[in-house]
Amino acid sequence: MSNIRGKTVCLAEVSEKMSSYKENLIKELEYAGCIINEISNASQDIEQAREIIGQCEIAIHILSDNDQIINSSSRGLEEQQIIYSVQHFLSQKLLSESTENEFKIFAWHQKLSTESIFEEASISSHLERIQQFEEVEFLRTNFEDFKYYLLNKIVIDAEEAVDEFYIKGNNNRSIYFLYDSVDKEIASEYIEYLRKRGFTVFTPIFDRDIMDIRQTHKSFLKKFDIAIIFAKEASVNWVNMKIMDILKSPGLGREKRILGKAVFTSEEKGKNLMLIQRGFDFISFNNNSLKEQFASYLKKINF
Repeated sequence: MSNIRGKTVCLAEVSEKMSSYKENLIKELEYAGCIINEISNASQDIEQAREIIGQCEIAIHILSDNDQIINSSSRGLEEQQIIYSVQHFLSQKLLSESTENEFKIFAWHQKLSTESIFEEASISSHLERIQQFEEVEFLRTNFEDFKYYLLNKIVIDAEEAVDEFYIKGNNNRSIYFLYDSVDKEIASEYIEYLRKRGFTVFTPIFDRDIMDIRQTHKSFLKKFDIAIIFAKEASVNWVNMKIMDILKSPGLGREKRILGKAVFTSEEKGKNLMLIQRGFDFISFNNNSLKEQFASYLKKINF
């Protein structure tokens, strides 16, 4: 399988509390073919940050609630790093012969699930100052929405694949691949397969507070084109609950029709599922390759 050439990305965080988000994002971007240059307070000083930013095509800043002050002007590490990104943006704009600047800057700060949709909680002064930079695309969302937005904004060359089941051309089509934590390891292989076929694949989150998990699940139910419920070890009751979630999803304000919905599980579990006359396809695990079964199902719904 040939290599893909992605973007060179500077990924910056200076707060230990935000490091788990950075590690998660690194995995997603590396999977997409990006080359990651990290900046963290633990390993780089502020001048090294300037050098790293200058070597990249994209800067992503993961922001905390409180900046670490570094000088008498009350400017902190996060703010100074973004200033370096803005300076690099402006220098590239001056050097560029085209009207479009290739260097892009994203900044993300976590929006709490308790905040009103219409009225945000007050934010610290350093975040307010960062919001004023026109060169920076500043987002306050939950993490999964930010990650989805970011991966769709960064243009990455599609992977050339030799496997006969790997095809391209499904851009802007998304699959919500639902699985329980007990099936996480085996599910990862098929999630990768679907992504290599060109789909955006949403997956559940398990390591957040319950409000974040529910909010993200509800958000994905509004966005998906195809729903796949995957259950090897998960219980029948879990599968039935997810079937009901999919059936209720049109009532959440969806703006597009569902192109397909299927349950992949064992024949034994299938006997006790609420599938009759509910529009779900049932695919039982058998001796055939599961990738072949995924390919057959996608072909059936014209993908």
